Amino acid sequence: MRVQSAFFPAVAIAAVVAVLSLGAARDEATRDRSVQTWEPSDAEVGFVGINTSRLMGDPEPMPLEPRRVFPRLKFQRPLEFTHAGDGTDRVFVVEQHGLIHVFENRDDVEATEVFLDIRKVVSRRGNEEGLLGLAFHPKYAENGQFFVYYSTTPRASIVSRFRVSAGNPNRADRPSEEVLMRIPQPYSNHNGGSMKFGPDGYLYIGLGDGGAAHDPHGHGQKLGTLLGSILRIDVDREDRGKKYAVPKDNPFVELGQEARGEIWAYGLRNVWRLSFDRRTGELWVGDVGQNRYEEINLITRGGNYGWNIREGSHLFDPTARQTGEKLIDPVVEYFQSEGRSVTGGLVYRGRQLPEFDGAYFYADYVSGNVWIVRMEEGEVIENRKVAATDLPITAFGEDESGEMVLTSFDGHLYRFQHVQGDLRAIAAAFPRKLSETGLFKSVADLKPVAGIIPYDVNVPLWSDGADKERLIALPARNSVVFDATGHWQFPVGTVLIKTFYRPSSGEASNRWRLETRLFLRNNRGWQGYAYKWNDEQTDAELLDGALVEPYRVSLDRGTTQREWCYPSGADCMACHAKSTGFVLGLNTRQLNRSFDYGTKRANQLEHLDEAGMFVEPPGRPASEWDAYPAWGNASAPVDALSRAYLDVNCVSCHAEGALHGPRPDFSFHTPLARTALLNVAPGQGRLGPPDSNLVVPGDPRRSELLWRMKLRGPRQMPPLASNVPDEEAVELLRRWIREMK
Repeated sequence: MRVQSAFFPAVAIAAVVAVLSLGAARDEATRDRSVQTWEPSDAEVGFVGINTSRLMGDPEPMPLEPRRVFPRLKFQRPLEFTHAGDGTDRVFVVEQHGLIHVFENRDDVEATEVFLDIRKVVSRRGNEEGLLGLAFHPKYAENGQFFVYYSTTPRASIVSRFRVSAGNPNRADRPSEEVLMRIPQPYSNHNGGSMKFGPDGYLYIGLGDGGAAHDPHGHGQKLGTLLGSILRIDVDREDRGKKYAVPKDNPFVELGQEARGEIWAYGLRNVWRLSFDRRTGELWVGDVGQNRYEEINLITRGGNYGWNIREGSHLFDPTARQTGEKLIDPVVEYFQSEGRSVTGGLVYRGRQLPEFDGAYFYADYVSGNVWIVRMEEGEVIENRKVAATDLPITAFGEDESGEMVLTSFDGHLYRFQHVQGDLRAIAAAFPRKLSETGLFKSVADLKPVAGIIPYDVNVPLWSDGADKERLIALPARNSVVFDATGHWQFPVGTVLIKTFYRPSSGEASNRWRLETRLFLRNNRGWQGYAYKWNDEQTDAELLDGALVEPYRVSLDRGTTQREWCYPSGADCMACHAKSTGFVLGLNTRQLNRSFDYGTKRANQLEHLDEAGMFVEPPGRPASEWDAYPAWGNASAPVDALSRAYLDVNCVSCHAEGALHGPRPDFSFHTPLARTALLNVAPGQGRLGPPDSNLVVPGDPRRSELLWRMKLRGPRQMPPLASNVPDEEAVELLRRWIREMK
C-alpha cells in the first residue's frame, strides 16, 4: 500500500494509514443508501456469465466509423494535419508541445522526420497553450515560407514566419524565424491558433477572447483589441512599423485608431479550427461555447458573431452592452448535452466518400460525435450526426488530394470508412425498454438475473442526494484485470447497471425509481444509456437524448421541488472519460469494503476474487490494499476523506490527461503540494472575493473551490447534471481548508 504523506499534517499520518489499510475490517456506511433488490441466493451461486448480447448493438447506428491510418505512427497531443501544397504529397502533423513532423503520405510509413522543433520557446503552462497552428504559404514551392502560431512566456501568442532549409526539404531553417505578431494574452486559455491562407492569398488567423470565463474584459465586442476575432493580414508586404501589411479592403481600416485594421470578423469566444472550402472559398469556423451552446459559423467580412452578448443564437448576458449592430447567427449549434467543446472541421472534397462531397464535417472533442452540414442558397438543408467515435478529436485536416484525416489526442490519425450492415435493422434490434435487455428476471421488482453481482462504494459520486443501487454483469469468468491503484480493465460485454431513487427520508420500500443507467462496453468502446422509469414503476424506457424534468422530494425538513437531469450519451462520456479509465466506482479504493450479500457479509475484493472475476487474483488480502475512508465514517481523517471526495467527483476534468488538463490535479495520490491547488489564482474567473485563490490554507472564505461547490449556476462544480449543492461535502472541505497548515 502506498500512502503519500505530503497530503496530510504529520500528526495525522498514522491515523490515515490505519483508515486506508483496514477496508476489510470496518463496518462502512455510505450516504446514498443501497436498496437490496437481488436475491441473497443469487450472490452465493458463484460466478455466472451473463448474456449481454442484446445490448451490444446500437440504438442510433451511424453511417461512418473511424479507421486508423498511418498505424505505425503515434504522436503526442496532435492538433493539426496538413500538407505543403508543393506537389510532393508529403503530410505534416503538429504536436502541441512544439514539434512539427513530416512524412510520406503512405499508410505503411514507419517513421517521421522532425520538420521543426521549437519546444524551448513554446509555453505549455496552460492546458490550452502550445504550438497551435501551421499554414504553408500558397507559393511555398517557390519561396519555402510557412507560418506558425504558438504560446510563449511572458504570456502571449506569437505568429512567426519560417523558411525551409536550403539543403533539406524535410527540415525547417530554425534560425530563419521572423516574428510577425506578438499578441499579449491575459489568461492561459482561449488561445485560438488556427491559421489558413484564403483564396485571396491573405493569411487568416483565429483568436480567442483571451480566456477566463464570461469574457471578463469584454474583448469579444471590442474592435480595439485583436482578441475575440479573426484576423486577415498580408504576409507579402509590410506596413510601416509592422512585419506584415493590413489589406486595404479589410472592413475596419477606415475607423483608424478606434479599431484594429487587421480584424476581418469579431464577436468570437474561442475559434477552434477554421477552414476554407477549396471549391467555393467559403470560410467555416468552429467557436467553442461556455456553458450551453457550441456553434459553427460561416464567416463574412465585418461580421459580428455575438460573443459575449450571445452564446450561439441565445442571450448570454442580459446586462451586456448592446452594440446596435446585427449579430450573425451560427449556421448550426448544439446544446452541451451533445458535447462540450466543438472542433471545427472542413468541407469534404475528396473521392473516397463521394456521397459526402460538399458536406461540412465537424466534431465534439468531449463526446467524439461527428456531424455534417449541407447548405443550399444560404439555408441549412441537412445537419445530422454521421459518426460516434469516442475519440478526443482535435482537428480535421486534408492531404493534397482533399482526403480527410482526423487528429486525436489518443495520439493517432484517422479517416472515415462506411459502416457495414443494415443500419435500420441494427437500430430496431436494440432494447428500447429495460425489460428487453435480459438483465432482469422481474423488472417491476428490479430483480436481476442470477449471476449479476451487486456492489457498493466507499465514497459515492454526488447525484443530488439520490439513493443508488449498483450491479455489474460480466460475460465470462476470469475476465477483469485487477489493478491495485489504477483502473481495472473490463471485457467486451460488460454492463454496469445503476438505478437512481428519488431522495427520501422514508423506508426503502417507499422510494421512487427515477432512472436506470447502463454503461456498457461493446466493440466500439464504452457507451452510456439512460432508461426513464414510467409512472407505474413497472418498466423503464430508453431516452434518445438528455431530458430535464421536475420532481418532488419529501425530506425531514419538508417537501420541495427539484429538477432531475437524465443524461444523454454525450453527458455520460463527459465523466466516464479516458482519464478515469472510463469506469467510475469499480476500482480497488472504492470496493475495498465489506458488503452484505444476504447470507453473508464479506469484503468485496475478496468475494469477487473467490467468485473468479479476475484474470489473475490480487494475491494479497484486502487489508493490504488501498481503500478510501468510508463516507459515513466519523473517525476518518478529514484530509483523507476530502481528498477521496475530490478524487471521486472531480478527476474526470481535473487530472493528468483529463479534458481540462493536469492543473489543478485532484487525483488521490497526487501530493497536495503538487496539485496546483494551494494559493493558485483561478484560471476561469472568480466567484469569491477579488483576492480568492483555488485553495487558501486556513481561509475557506477566500478559497474558490468552496464557492464553486456551494453555488449552482453556469460556473458550478461539478458542472454537469447537478441542481443541488452537496452541503455535507462543502462543510467537510471547509473544515479541511480551515485546518490546513
